[in-house]
Amino acid sequence: MLPKRPLNQLLPVRFRNGEQIRQFSKPCVRCGHMLSARDMQGAARLVDENQLAIAAAARCPQCGERFGVACLVDEQKRVRRVLVPAMLFGWYLRSLPPQKGEQSQLHTVAMDDMRDPDLSVAEPMAPPAASRQMDVVRADEALGQYQGKPIPAWVEVDGVRLAFERVAPGAQPAGGEFLLDGCLLYRGAR
Repeated sequence: MLPKRPLNQLLPVRFRNGEQIRQFSKPCVRCGHMLSARDMQGAARLVDENQLAIAAAARCPQCGERFGVACLVDEQKRVRRVLVPAMLFGWYLRSLPPQKGEQSQLHTVAMDDMRDPDLSVAEPMAPPAASRQMDVVRADEALGQYQGKPIPAWVEVDGVRLAFERVAPGAQPAGGEFLLDGCLLYRGAR
């Protein structure tokens, strides 16, 4: 079995069309703090030529909450939640045969030893209705580009509109702030 590694060691992953996923972040289900890929351990691998599957155990460094992450990211970097528990989804990803040219050590990490006290998911998973899933809407209007991607003028997070503040890769957003794609900081009215 492969050793466990943080997701940031499995990224970047390049799609066949040339697009790349370099960073992955997820808000904490309890406090909303934005977790980065280094706060998650699991599996990340291409399941077809235009979808990256991610299954991980996450631990929030702010509040200590532990939760599973299971999602698919397409080549336009749209994220869709997978309704299968992260542990089962991770098992599925690890059981897939390696694709032609894929080195499984680069894209998968063993998740079967979930007893690690820092990253275990020992508590039962909350039902989907109880978990905090943020609804993010991006503005069509772009202020410019960063790393070849448009910078939306504003985002709406759970119905609250936030204006673009600055490019801040890896920033830790404070109250009233939101970090989009791990690098674009948005802030509400003060």
